[in-house]
Amino acid sequence: MQPTRLAASAGFTALFGVAAVLGRLTVLEGSTLNLIWPAAGVAALWALLHRDSASRWVDATLMVGVVTVVDVSTGTSLGTGVALGVVGLVQAVAFVELFRRALPSDQRVHGPLLLDLRALGALLAAAGVASAVGAVTGSLVVALDSGSWSLLELAVWQTRNAVAVLLVVPVGLRLRQALLTRRRAVADDVPSFVVPRGWRAVEVVIAVSASVMGHVLVFQLLPSYPIAFPLFALTVWVALRFDTGLTALRDLCVAVAAVASTLAGTGPFAQMADIATRALIVQAYAGLGAALGLTLALGRDERTVLMRRLRRSAAEADDRARQVQVLADASRSLLLAEDPRAAVCEAVEDATGADGVYLLEPDGTGHVVSSAVVGLDMPPVRVSADAGTSLIAHMLASGGQLVFASDASAEPRVSQVLVEQLRVASAAWQPAVSADDRVVALIGLIWHDRVTELPASTTQVLSVLGHEAARAIERGNLLEALARAADRDQLTGLANRRRWDELSTVEVSRAQRTHLPLTLLLLDLDHFKAFNDTFGHHRGDELLHDFAQAAAGCLREVDLMARWGGEEFAVALPDCSAADARPVAERILAAVPHGQTATVGIAQWSPGESAADTLTRADAALYRGKAGGRARAVVADQPAVVVPV
Repeated sequence: MQPTRLAASAGFTALFGVAAVLGRLTVLEGSTLNLIWPAAGVAALWALLHRDSASRWVDATLMVGVVTVVDVSTGTSLGTGVALGVVGLVQAVAFVELFRRALPSDQRVHGPLLLDLRALGALLAAAGVASAVGAVTGSLVVALDSGSWSLLELAVWQTRNAVAVLLVVPVGLRLRQALLTRRRAVADDVPSFVVPRGWRAVEVVIAVSASVMGHVLVFQLLPSYPIAFPLFALTVWVALRFDTGLTALRDLCVAVAAVASTLAGTGPFAQMADIATRALIVQAYAGLGAALGLTLALGRDERTVLMRRLRRSAAEADDRARQVQVLADASRSLLLAEDPRAAVCEAVEDATGADGVYLLEPDGTGHVVSSAVVGLDMPPVRVSADAGTSLIAHMLASGGQLVFASDASAEPRVSQVLVEQLRVASAAWQPAVSADDRVVALIGLIWHDRVTELPASTTQVLSVLGHEAARAIERGNLLEALARAADRDQLTGLANRRRWDELSTVEVSRAQRTHLPLTLLLLDLDHFKAFNDTFGHHRGDELLHDFAQAAAGCLREVDLMARWGGEEFAVALPDCSAADARPVAERILAAVPHGQTATVGIAQWSPGESAADTLTRADAALYRGKAGGRARAVVADQPAVVVPV
C-alpha cells in the first residue's frame, strides 16, 4: 500500500475510534442506549469517498476491529463485539450503494456530491434504509447476547444511526466540494464555497451569537420548558443566508450541544422520564434541524444555479445576436465598399474581440502580401509562397482549416520578428476559401493578452467570414452565407425547417429536369420524451446533437439533412432511389448514440409531387414504423399513376 493511502487509513482509524468512544460515552444513565453513534456517520462518509479505493478492504477490517475493541473494553463479549463491527460495516456499505444508485446521474461525474434537493432526497432515503438494516441486525445481535429486545430500543438504534449519517456526511461532502471547486475540478454550475466578507461576515457573527445565546437560554436557563423546537427559526436564518457547508456544520454543532446538555441532565429533553423516549426526542430534534437546514440551503443553491444558467444562456443569446449583427453589418459594408478588404478585417475584429486583424493574399509573383490591416501598426508583410518556409504559405497551399496558436512564440513557422514587434501573445489564421475550394487569402488575428482557447461561436463566425471574405475579394457578396448562418439550427448545426423548404424545392426541380431519382427520409428518435423525462433536457439536447452528427456522417456531401422539428429530422438523397436509400437509413439507425433507437420513413419522389407531398408519404411510412414496433426503416408506397382514358 502506498504511504499516502496508509496514512489516510490510519487517520480514518483514529477518527473512527474517537467517534466510537464518544458514542459509548453517550449511554443514558440507567440504560444501555447510546444517545448518538457518530461512528455511523464517519463510517458512511469514509466508505462513500473511498468506495473504489485500493485500501477499502483494509479500512473495512480496521473498522470492524475498532468497534470490537471499543465494545469489548466496555464489557461486551468478543463475539458480540465482532458481530456489531460487521453490522456497522454492512450498514456503511449499504448506505453507499443505495446513495450512489439514488444520486442523479448528472451528479456522478465527479463522484458523490450534495448539490440539490434530489441529492438530499437520495441521502435521506439511503440513510433511512441502511440504518434500518443496521438497527434490525444489530438489535438481534444484542438480543441474542442479553436476552432482551424492545421495539422502542430498535427505533432509537435506527434513528440515532440515520441522524449520525445525516449530520456527518453533508459536512464531509461539502468540504470535498469546496476542495474540488478550489481546484476547478468541477463544472461551473456547481456552487462554490463563499467566504463571508464585509457585512455578511458581521451577519455570520450575529447568527453564531444568536445561536449560542438561544441554546444557552433553552438548555441552561429555562431547562424545564419544552421550547427547543422554536430554535429552528435560527436554522432557517442560517440556511437561507449562508453557504450550505456552513449550514451543515451548524447543524452538527447544534446536535452536539443538544446531546451534551441532555447527557448533563439539563434542557427540556432531560426532563422526560422515559429514557428511550428521551433519546428519540433528542435524535428527532437533531435530525429535523439538519433536514430543515439542508432542505432550505440546497433549495437556495438550486435557485442560484438556475439563475446562473439563465444568465449564461442570456449572455450566449446576446453574443449570438451580436455576432449576427456583425455579420449583417459586414454584409452591408462589403456591398457598399469599393475595396471590401478593410471591411472584412473590421467585421472579424468586432466579432472576435481580437486586438488586431490583417488580411494576406497571394500577389501572383510567388509571394504572400498583406492587403489590409485593422488595429495594428503593422509594416507591410511579404513572404515567400513556398509551402516549406512558413505556416501562412503552408495553409495557402494545403487549404487547411482554422489554426490557433495560444502561445504564438511557440509556433516555429511564425515570424518571431513580427511576434516581438507586434507584442503577439496569441494568434489565429482563418483561410478565406472560394467556391472552388481555393484558399484565396488568410485572415490573421492577433491578441496582446494570452487566449487559452477560442469559443465555438467564435470559430463558427470566423468560418463564415472566411468564406465571405473570399467572395468579397472576388467581388462576391455575403448575402448567401448570411442567409445560411441564419438558417442553421443552433443545437444540431443542421439546416432548419426554413432552409429545408428552400433546398428541398431546389432538389425537386433538379429531379424534374434531370429525371434522376430523389428520395426523402423522415427520421424520428424513439421514446425521446421518456429519455428527456428520465435524464433531463440537458441530456436530451446532447442526444439530439450527437445523433445529428452521427447521422450526417452516414451521408454524402451532396445529401441534405435538416432538423424538421423537435426530435424529427429530414434528409434529401439526390440521385438515389428508395431501394438505394434503405441501406443509408439502416446505417443511420445503427449510428443512433446513447443506446437509443430511431424510426425512419422512406419515400421516393414521384413526378408531379412537391417536396411536401413526398415528405407526407415518408411521414405516413414513419407512422407505420412506429406502430410496428419502432427502430426500423419503412418504405412508403408510390402514389398511383392516373392513366387518361
